[in-house]
Amino acid sequence: MKNSTRLSAFALGIISTVLLACNPSNANKERTANFTDTTTDKKPQQAIPYKLLSGEKISLPNELLEISGIAFLEGQDEEIYAIQDEQGLLFKYHLPTQKLTFSQFGKDGDYEDIGISKTHFFVLKSNGSVYSFPMADKDNIQAVAEQKDILPKGEYEGLYVDKAANLAYVLCKECRVDKKQSQTTGYIFSIGTDGKFSPKGEFAIQVDELKKLDPKIKKTFKPSALAKKTDSNEWYILSSIDKALVVTDENFKVKSLTPLDPKLFPQPEGINFDSKSNLYISSEAGDQDKGIIYKFEK
Repeated sequence: MKNSTRLSAFALGIISTVLLACNPSNANKERTANFTDTTTDKKPQQAIPYKLLSGEKISLPNELLEISGIAFLEGQDEEIYAIQDEQGLLFKYHLPTQKLTFSQFGKDGDYEDIGISKTHFFVLKSNGSVYSFPMADKDNIQAVAEQKDILPKGEYEGLYVDKAANLAYVLCKECRVDKKQSQTTGYIFSIGTDGKFSPKGEFAIQVDELKKLDPKIKKTFKPSALAKKTDSNEWYILSSIDKALVVTDENFKVKSLTPLDPKLFPQPEGINFDSKSNLYISSEAGDQDKGIIYKFEK
């Protein structure tokens, strides 16, 4: 009887194998169904037009070990302007030659992001102060204006300057105003001819929209940088803590959330686009020995 049972089981195994070989898609369908069952609470996401696992890696000199923000002059894609979060220095990194030069604009401090209008450079400090100086002085910075108390008390890491609209966008990392509501607030400023910021409005990213895409997102979302993709009017927003790249529409409604590999991006703190809409993400060294910029072609 035992032999008969074993023969029957063996025969059934052979039949199952033959059927699976004839129609292998059945196994895939089952796996897909199981995966779908576990993700029914998530919104479908729109794929971004960049492959974040196959970018061009640019290892930076030791001076940019703690790189925290990047920007381009209009139409000049071979030079990246950068800051790091310990010294008041404006760095210029020439990509083809890997030559690094710098000019001092302030004392040592916690500088988080950089933006460039058609007339001025702007550097955001973590306490919300903004430093500005004329573009003409970028190689020998002399006159620096510090704008204090233009933002509510909080911690800030994200600044983006829209050259065409002459507007500046500053995004909270952690602000008191967001403690009792599930959102991350940002502030819009118009830019005067002298480089001064004037309040223009506010915007917000709804954390509940992010949690639908990634339940690991907590009550607060802590962005480290933002940039506008001008050919699609989308916002690309980094969160170093969450190891995520968030894309929103022009009104900051969330469209997608892409996880970032911590091995590639130990501390992603800077983001921007060149004139061809190629994406650049910079990361502090973290446990690695070099600060990094990745270039992702569209």
